[in-house]
Amino acid sequence: MVLIGAGCAWAQLLPPPPPDPNPPKYAEPPEEDESLATPKVYSFNPLQAKKEISTGDFYMKRGNFKGAAYRYREATLWDDGNADGFFKLGEANEKLKNFAAAREAFEKFAGMAADKKKAADARKRVAKYPAEVPRADKKDGVGLKDAIKEDRGATADARAKGILR
Repeated sequence: MVLIGAGCAWAQLLPPPPPDPNPPKYAEPPEEDESLATPKVYSFNPLQAKKEISTGDFYMKRGNFKGAAYRYREATLWDDGNADGFFKLGEANEKLKNFAAAREAFEKFAGMAADKKKAADARKRVAKYPAEVPRADKKDGVGLKDAIKEDRGATADARAKGILR
């Protein structure tokens, strides 16, 4: 027992070893998610497109229109001949109020499915959305700011006439 106590006391009296002047150099660990660094390559895969559409349908039922639009866009990339994917992508973009993308999707659907029942509906929706949305920085023609000013003027006139309160 005395020998153990003496050994512990002697070990405490020794100075600590000097730090290593050349610490080992650690390499940076590889990126954890390297799939984000490389772009995804899409090839014709109708089974994957079908899975993406069913997942998009689930998101649409839940009210997650952004997720549904992403899934439908993925489906059209996996199978660019899938008319249902384009139609549903247009519907999701309509819900997101992204009318330019909705118009583009409906145009592609109408071009693919000329004989389907939904083609007439898609053509109506294409006609409903303008080809170009007015912008505030537009030099020629009426910009968005001018349209807002005109609308405010009409509202003020209606209030003055007692139509609006």
